[in-house]
Amino acid sequence: MRKSLLLMLALCSLPRPAVANEQKSSQKIDVQIWRLANGLQVAFVRQSRVPVVTVQVWYGVGSKDERRGIRGSAHMFEHMMFKGSKRVRPEAHARMISSVGGSCNAFTTEDVTAYHNTVPKQYLDFALKLEAERMRSLVLTDKWIDKERQVVKEEKRKRLDNSPIGRALEALTALTFEKHPYAWTPAGFLEELNRMKRSDFRAFYDRYYQPNNATVVVVGDVERPAVEAAVNEYFSKIPKAPDPPRVAVKEPEQRAYREKVGDWPSQLSVFIGAYHIPAANHPDIPALEMLSTILSAGRTSRLYQALVRKKQIAVAAGGFVWPREQPGVLIIYGIGLPRHDVAKIKAELLTELERVADEGVASTELLRAQNQLATSHLRRLRTVYGIANAIGMSTYVQGNPRAFLEDERRFDAVTQSDIKRVAQRYLRRSNLSAIVLPASSGKAAKGGRR
Repeated sequence: MRKSLLLMLALCSLPRPAVANEQKSSQKIDVQIWRLANGLQVAFVRQSRVPVVTVQVWYGVGSKDERRGIRGSAHMFEHMMFKGSKRVRPEAHARMISSVGGSCNAFTTEDVTAYHNTVPKQYLDFALKLEAERMRSLVLTDKWIDKERQVVKEEKRKRLDNSPIGRALEALTALTFEKHPYAWTPAGFLEELNRMKRSDFRAFYDRYYQPNNATVVVVGDVERPAVEAAVNEYFSKIPKAPDPPRVAVKEPEQRAYREKVGDWPSQLSVFIGAYHIPAANHPDIPALEMLSTILSAGRTSRLYQALVRKKQIAVAAGGFVWPREQPGVLIIYGIGLPRHDVAKIKAELLTELERVADEGVASTELLRAQNQLATSHLRRLRTVYGIANAIGMSTYVQGNPRAFLEDERRFDAVTQSDIKRVAQRYLRRSNLSAIVLPASSGKAAKGGRR
């Protein structure tokens, strides 16, 4: 999985420079969108700064679309899509992209699976042809399924099962969601991965890997007529399929604080919690992003100052908004060494959150957070990959391919009263689920629903 939660935890504690007057670049981005008769959506942006082009294919399927018994399927397909089709030998896709000076990869989240290729601009047709080939001509064999099953299982062991924080995150996910399939991660479960058969993967592929469940994103130094011609040539003959089923489960409102004590081995004292928040397209999300930035972004942030700098009861403290297509979470955490008391970490962390809800934030904190978010937004749009990724995420998480173009305006519109309001609404103890992991514990894990 490309977006490691452990990396997100680490990045939240790093300082982020504030830039007040950087040029607003997203307004220069012209996202052109059209559809083929088979339902395939195409998004195109011309960017001529460098002679390259990014071709990405996003599928509206992630781990939330899995049913119990086949959890891990979406992540498996991230791997299987590189293992051969009718006209491309196993593992040849990546080799061929590399042979023309390009790069490719893929990632899976709860909501989407995306495949990306960046190549010199003259190989636009080549990249599109390869992606069209594996959209409907994938060859699924027991040999490659069994091989990639072991790779996926090893990734889960390394990133989650053998990591104290990884296990805490997985347990927190299961604790936070009682009904919704966000209760599990894209890593799936080893016992279910072991049981899945080729027929299960074929059914999953035929259901979700269809043109009317996909968006082709092209960004780079190419012209729209060339993009239209290539997309039509390689994708238009793929027939439209029935629309795949969509998750309709609604998570019940949480009405009481939930806590599990993890007793797997850990050299760290960890408190990590999750507050329920709305879906990514909800109008409260910009204020929640701003609140999270004030609490967590860098060494001047409230949580770092309180727990690490002043009280010296932790080595890291922070949080981040985890926006999703359906209602997501705001994560908070405090991490200490064995000498640090996890109960003190928990108490001080929650005290700081309650202080924000009671007192609000200063105007200087609001301005700094706006600058930090604007800087982060502009930086991710500096490359063709970054722009394409923003389009894909906007399409499948926010429901609008152009939604990211409004991020700067939405952040600028957030007020101090907005931040206090969302803090009071969402940072309630009754809306919080948490994993408490004392250092140097070593028994079998207690918690986490499945």
